Amino acid sequence: MLAAPTGLVLDIRGLTPAMRRPVVFAVVDKMLELDCMDSIVVICDHDPSGLGYQLDLRRESRGRFEFDCDQRLDGAWVALIRRKI
Repeated sequence: MLAAPTGLVLDIRGLTPAMRRPVVFAVVDKMLELDCMDSIVVICDHDPSGLGYQLDLRRESRGRFEFDCDQRLDGAWVALIRRKI
């Protein structure tokens, strides 16, 4: 029997642009600190591809996460950030 996936849904659309990435990276850093294998679903109002690129540039998170994103029918963008096993 497989365990249900666990994770955090983080809707950053209500945050100011200056706070969005710092909040996401604070959660990512805490996941690394706790050796947490949960995933993060980030909901935003623009294409988050740059977030995935920056995630891989950071020394703390380089190569430790998978990043996928897609646009929903309502226009919002959803990014999935998963720890690599």
